[in-house]
This record gives sequence, C-alpha cells and structure tokens, in this order.
Amino acid sequence: MGLIPNDIITAVIDRSDIVETIGQYIALKKAGRNFKGLCPFHHEKTPSFVVNPDKQIFHCFGCGTGGNVVGFVMRQERLEFPEALRFLAAKVGVTVPETAADAQSPSKKIRDDMIKANELALQFFHQTLLTGRDQGTEAARDYLKNRGINLDAAKQFQLGFAPGDWDGLLKHLTSKGLGLEVMQQAGLIIARENKSGFYDRFRNRVMFPIFDLQSRPVAFGGRALGGDAGAKYINSPETPVYTKGRHLFGLHLTKAAAGKMDRLIVVEGYMDMVTPFTHGVTNIAASLGTALTVEQIRLIRRYTPNVTMLFDTDPAGQSAIIRSLDLLVDEEMNTQVVKLKADEDPDSFIRSFGVEAFHERLGQAQSLFDYKLDWLEARHDAHTVEGRSKICQEMLNTIVRHKNEVVKFELTKELAQRFAIPQQVLLDQAKKLPAWPAGRPRPYSAPVPVAVPVPAASGINKTEEMLLALFLSDPSWVAQARDVLSPGDFSVAARDIVEAMWRLGLEASEWSANDLLSLIHDAPSQALVARLLSQDEKKLGDPKKAFRDCVAKIQKSHTDKHRDRLRQAIAMAEAQKNTSLIHELREEFNALMRLK
Repeated sequence: MGLIPNDIITAVIDRSDIVETIGQYIALKKAGRNFKGLCPFHHEKTPSFVVNPDKQIFHCFGCGTGGNVVGFVMRQERLEFPEALRFLAAKVGVTVPETAADAQSPSKKIRDDMIKANELALQFFHQTLLTGRDQGTEAARDYLKNRGINLDAAKQFQLGFAPGDWDGLLKHLTSKGLGLEVMQQAGLIIARENKSGFYDRFRNRVMFPIFDLQSRPVAFGGRALGGDAGAKYINSPETPVYTKGRHLFGLHLTKAAAGKMDRLIVVEGYMDMVTPFTHGVTNIAASLGTALTVEQIRLIRRYTPNVTMLFDTDPAGQSAIIRSLDLLVDEEMNTQVVKLKADEDPDSFIRSFGVEAFHERLGQAQSLFDYKLDWLEARHDAHTVEGRSKICQEMLNTIVRHKNEVVKFELTKELAQRFAIPQQVLLDQAKKLPAWPAGRPRPYSAPVPVAVPVPAASGINKTEEMLLALFLSDPSWVAQARDVLSPGDFSVAARDIVEAMWRLGLEASEWSANDLLSLIHDAPSQALVARLLSQDEKKLGDPKKAFRDCVAKIQKSHTDKHRDRLRQAIAMAEAQKNTSLIHELREEFNALMRLK
C-alpha cells in the first residue's frame, strides 16, 4: 500500500491548529499557557483534558489518551490515519495525493464518481433555488419561507429545488461530462420503461441533501410541491455511498455540538431537524423517518452516549421509538423520550410555541422505562391479569438487556411496585428470558462510558519512559543514544517511538514533538508521547546522570533477556542431544557472561 508523503503529512499538521480543531468538539477554557476542557473520551465532572498550543498536543490526565491533532481526529471521528489526515487536509486546503492502492481500486473510483455526481447535482439544485425565476422555483421559495426557513438557513443546509422538467438535471450533468451510468448508479436518473433513455428521479421538489460525516453529499430527499406529484417525499435509493440506516440527516453540522453538550436529540424528518436547528437547537439530527438502526446508534455514540428521542406523535412515529428502545439499551445508551401532543411534531411545535417552550418540553423528558411502560399501559388493560402479564413480559424483555445487574434489580423493583407484584416473581421470570436475542449483533465497545486508561504502558518500563522523556526534552540526546543502543534493545511497545526518533535524528539535529507524532500513528504510542510531553521536565533531574543510568539499565535488561533466551536454547539442545549446537550456544553464553 502506498504511503502519504511525509511533507504532505507535515503540511497538514502544521496548518491545523489543535486548539481550533478540538474547540469545534468541546468547550475549551484558557488555563495559563494551555487550554482545558471536559474529556470527550470519558465521563468526568472536573476538566482533566489539556490542550497545549505550543507543542500542539492534547493529553487527558484522567483516561491517559493523548496525541497530536491527527490523533484527536482519528479518535473522535473513528477514522484511520489516512482518512483523518484527508479530513484535516480538506479543511486547511492541502491536497493529499491518492495512494497507489487507492488509485487502482475500482470500488473507490465508483464511490468517488458518485460523490462527484452528487456534488454537481447539489450545485444544480441549490443554484436553481437561489436564482431561478420560473413559477416552480418561486413556489419552492414560498414553501420554505412559509416553513420559517430563510435564505441563510437554505444556504447552510444547501437546500435546493429540482425543476419540473423531465430531464433538467440529466442535461446539466451531461454538459459537465458525466456519464449516464454514473448518474444512474447514484440514483439521480431512472431508465424509462419500455423505451430507451432516462429521466430525472427528482422533479418539482424541494431538495434536502444528505451528507456523510465528512460533509460529502451522498444522497437526497425530495419534498413534493403540488398535489399531483406522487409521494410527498421520495429519497435516493441505496448506493455504494449511501445506506439509509447508516446516516443521520444533519449530523455533519451538529456532531460537535452533540459532543460538547453530551447529548443528541433525535427527530424523525428533515424539517423536524432544520427548524429547531435554525432556532438555536444545535445538538439535533434526524433518523430519516425510520426507527434507529444499530449502525445509527453507533454513529451517535462516537459523540455522546446520551440520546433524547423526539418523534412524531402519530402511530408510525411512536412505533419507531418503541422499536428503537431495545437497541438503545443493547448499545448501552442513556435514553430519554419526549412526548408531544397529538398532531404535533418538532417543526410545528417550534413554529407555534417558540424555542423556549421547546426547551421546556425537552426538560419534561421521560426515562426509557417510564415511556415504554406508559405506552404499554395505553394498549393493554392493566386492571386485568392478562393485561398486567403482557405489560410485565414486554418490560422484562427490555430490562434483561441491561448489562448492569443493579439497574436490572432497581427496574424490576419499580415494575413490581407499579403492579403490586412481588419482585422475586419478576426476577424469576427474567431469568427465563434470553439477555441477547439470536441473530442480533453485539454492541460496539465505544470508549465513552468509563475512563479506561489508554494502554500506553503496555510493556514500556519506567526506565524507557525516562529515556524517551529525555529525548523529547532535548533531541540531541538521540544521537548519543544511537551510538550505544539500538531499537532492538527496547521493548516492543517502545520500539516504534524509538525508531521514529532515530529516523528524525538522522534527518535533522533538531525536531519537534509534532515531527515525531507525524510518524507515529497508533493511539497508545501517541498517548505516551503526549503524556511525557505534558510532564514537568524538572522530574528528569540531572540529564547527564539520567542518560547514563537509563542506558546502563536498558543494556543490562537486554543482556539479561538474551542470557535467559540462551539458557532456554541450551536446555532444548541438550534435550535433543545436539552436541555441536550445545557447544556453539555455550560459547555465546560464556562470551555474554564475560561482558557482564
């Protein structure tokens, strides 16, 4: 696989200010020369997450994670190093060349072509909405105006209008050099039945582009104008770049706010998301009219484990919430549900009562347990034995999914008190139920719920840590260390860092922490470097003495390990009665002992 050139990596990192980048995800406050905030990777009440603008690193003293700006994006956005680098490069105007593997990948070319087709379609729809003068475009602008969507909001969401022509988009894309096959694969045009040729999928519709987390258009939703336009909403079909159950409308704009506020409000439709957002509710996204899928929940969990469900009050909306609840428990999400009155949805509620009333209603959210219980009691007669039995059975099906035994106990106690049933009866019944339905995927283990230290110390001892800290404080020590040590003298866990330092030392007499971190792509090593850089250099004491002591200990450790391996090899050779090998190994062993 081809590698991204180091000068490109360096350019992206140099142009990406770490304070500005991280500040888009969490609230940072100045603390001396540094900035502090609540760690986005574990729950904490007292900020222990520190960003150092001078060294361009971050380090959490609570969970141990750390690194440079690329490392942060990798962890926050769940991206591999090349993807994270391209993510940042797009923001700072650096072009990252394709690797050889990328260039030769047919699937990547297809995806890139579809993204390009969607980008051109988006520009066509958006410019038509903004500048069109025909009756249809005027009607589209009037529709948005009547829904409270002004020009700024239309630009922010890149809303558009698909003209009523049968082939308006097709002609436009053809003029841009796009082939019919790509247009069809992207779901933008449809082949005519029993005839040759194609026609536009979206006609006479207000267009809502759907973006992935990298702000690339992957699909569209179209809202009909006029009574004879067929379905009220039609959406792009699933394509290699778009799967309905794996995207959330608007999340590309609100993911940072969701992380900062540690909660995402999930609504149902496009306008249910757009209207609250334009009124200042910035931690919101739409599920696109479906019950949440496992993939969508795991997408949310990248930014927060806390969800508020706010779907329409019609049977379809409430049914979608109920279908989502068990999955939310499976994925260990903390879930609240907000009820609106009949015929209300988030869009109409804000337009009728205002955003303050909307926030008040959010404050009245129910727990997942209470919401499902109320929903079941509205459908089964709790005054009958049969009704109570059905309610309890459905509630237990959800309760047993909780991993925390204390939570299970408390919820069964609450259910028992609600229906005056002995708790032990419910506990016995719960034991008969499977905690995990067959065929359901296991939940994703995200780093959000608890502060688990990053395994930076996986095999690296204190002596190695001290020597690495010495190298970081003064890179000139690397040249001296190279004369008496090799990367093989270090533990496997430290070797990548040492090899990167050796390489930098050969290329230049001076190098920065960012130079080093640009060569280290795994999270544990980045976290260790960030932690060492965050330490007080005074702890090193006399640098010359520290260097001599560390080198001596590492050499002795390497010699001791080599001696132990020789002893094992000699024992094995003796067991095999291999005289010549025994003699050779004993000579090497004796020579090693003389060095000692």
